Amino acid sequence: MRIIAAMFVASALLWGCQPPQSSLSEDDTPATASLYATAETTPTLTDGATDPAILINADDPANSLILGAGLAGGLEVYGLDGLRIAVMPDRPIGLVDIRYNFSLAGEEIPLIVAYDALTTELVAYRMDESGRTPRQISSNPLRTEMDVGGLCAYRSPLTGKFYAFATGAGTIQQWELYDSAGMVAGRKIRTVPVGHGAGHCVVDDRESTIYYSQETVGLWKLNADPESEGEPELIDLGGQHGRFEGDVKGVAIVESLAGGGYLIVSDADVNRLHVYDLASLAHVGAFRVDGGASVGAVDETEGVAATGMGLSGGLGNGLLVLTDDDNDGEHTNYKILPWGDVVTALGLPGGAGRDPTARAAPATGVVHPSVETDPVASYGDAADDAAIWVHPDNPELSIVIGSQKKRGINVYDLDGSLLQSRADGRINNVDVRYGFSLNGNPVDLVTGSNRTSDSISIYGVDPTTRTLIDLADGTIPTGMSDPYGLCMYKSPLSGLYYVIVNDTDGLVRQWLLNDAGNGRIGAELVREFSVGSQTEGCVADDASGDLYIGEENVAIWKYSAEPGGGEARTMVDGIEGGNLAGDIEGMAIYYGAGTSGYLVVSDQGINSFAVYRREGDNEYLGQFRAVADASAGIDGVSETDGIDVTSANLGPAFTHGLFIAQDGRNITPAERQNFKLVPWQRVAEVLGLETYAGFDPRAPIAAQ
Repeated sequence: MRIIAAMFVASALLWGCQPPQSSLSEDDTPATASLYATAETTPTLTDGATDPAILINADDPANSLILGAGLAGGLEVYGLDGLRIAVMPDRPIGLVDIRYNFSLAGEEIPLIVAYDALTTELVAYRMDESGRTPRQISSNPLRTEMDVGGLCAYRSPLTGKFYAFATGAGTIQQWELYDSAGMVAGRKIRTVPVGHGAGHCVVDDRESTIYYSQETVGLWKLNADPESEGEPELIDLGGQHGRFEGDVKGVAIVESLAGGGYLIVSDADVNRLHVYDLASLAHVGAFRVDGGASVGAVDETEGVAATGMGLSGGLGNGLLVLTDDDNDGEHTNYKILPWGDVVTALGLPGGAGRDPTARAAPATGVVHPSVETDPVASYGDAADDAAIWVHPDNPELSIVIGSQKKRGINVYDLDGSLLQSRADGRINNVDVRYGFSLNGNPVDLVTGSNRTSDSISIYGVDPTTRTLIDLADGTIPTGMSDPYGLCMYKSPLSGLYYVIVNDTDGLVRQWLLNDAGNGRIGAELVREFSVGSQTEGCVADDASGDLYIGEENVAIWKYSAEPGGGEARTMVDGIEGGNLAGDIEGMAIYYGAGTSGYLVVSDQGINSFAVYRREGDNEYLGQFRAVADASAGIDGVSETDGIDVTSANLGPAFTHGLFIAQDGRNITPAERQNFKLVPWQRVAEVLGLETYAGFDPRAPIAAQ
């Protein structure tokens, strides 16, 4: 559910989304500490200070800089002593932020992102050779086409990609920023409705979370991952329901080296700044900046910048930079306050601050899809599972079968184009096996769990037309209230073919497929057991005889795939105490030589794919994500249900096999769901896995 902020005050209690500290009494409100700024910047050239940013010099922290957005005065640069060093007056800069280690023409630089209030464009800068003056490096105009109230930059810890968020017009725009011939280019990848009044923002990169203020409403957070759900979550409210007494303005983060840190938020109308623990989001205190002997008070703070990294002199524990909207009554400026003073005044735990310039490797392997299929015909959650059929004579003519669980089943070429669409009911999961003997002739089979008729759909693949032909001997009922997941198994012991179906209650049933004698295929129930709770993803190893089943919120289990295998099982990996985040979905096997190869599992909770060894105890090897390729115009993969993989050589585009995943959020542009194709070679490279090009799915797997 998306919460529209303008409606929140009237409906927060109804939705049950009020913050823990709502309806505060005077006794609940801690005293506001009184602090004093130790320095201030030269007054801005015009009365337009709105937003600061701190540019850290990791090699010489004392020469770190403060950047100030001065509107008509442009982008101003100050030393830590407050003296102005440089001015870029060519654009009326209203907002500014910084991220480090942006790769530009082979060099890693601090990337400065700013907002031009006249053209409503996002503008990129870097420092020149002197390190003291910004130089514009935008490749193309990044037009937001709205009045922007907040700007914040973000570097994804999962992918290493850089982004900028712009708030305004009741939305938050997210832009991907990237190197284009030595200049910074960008593209808008999503727009999230958040309600009118959204203003200043800041991103916690380590947790992929954006925090933003909404002037008359409160403080919110949102997942910063571009493939995530756009669902704002309330932290605190204004008025009688929360802690803010005036307009909520600037937000900043102080990161601790050990993890977590603090969130600082401006309650501008009452000249108060609130501090929240970044890990728990509990309110831990408030302070104001009063006038001292040499530096005046801070009034109506708009933008705020902060760092916990030690810099120099009295800033050994970091600093805050606060916009002073009043200053001398004629020109605005920025006040500088040691972060250590806030820690002492509020009795916060001490500790070293994090160096934001430190380079962090992505947490997971990152691959790019090379192909995406045409979108499915139905809107909403419609695409689900995929299966790869390998052509017997020309592997480049292989196809992808995709379930369209609101309509039927689709067939795609390897270039992603739709070859066939059958409206045969709500087919949820699909799988394929080769060489079933029907009337004495080998037929390649595709089966699907049909939730319209609660049955098993059975098709043959016509290798000439590369389309599916119905081969089911009438309706083959599952006897289940909601047949969900499905996988197939060809026994290496008997050579018999089976279909395994599970449902949303964890019930698993296994059918033996047989030649019905009339040119069609029937099925006989041969096994039944329960996993325990909802399950969907499953895959069988046709060489080892293992059956892997994902109990969605618990674990990956390994059973015997033989009909007499019983209920004995072992855990491969779990959510509690394991390597999985939650919502275990699709599964597939990449067959290598002999017993080698890999089990691949969709870890839907974090939009990632876990990889295990196929042999032995299924050692966990790591995870990878399929992310957007801006140059190819293909977005990333998220909210994945079904997957498939093959190690067969499918031609020059997929020499070492193919991995395919359903994309639950098909964005940039926003379209109906589809499937993304990734050459297995790319997965192998990022995780250090083996590749195999000799797999023949029609030959006995154990002999390969």
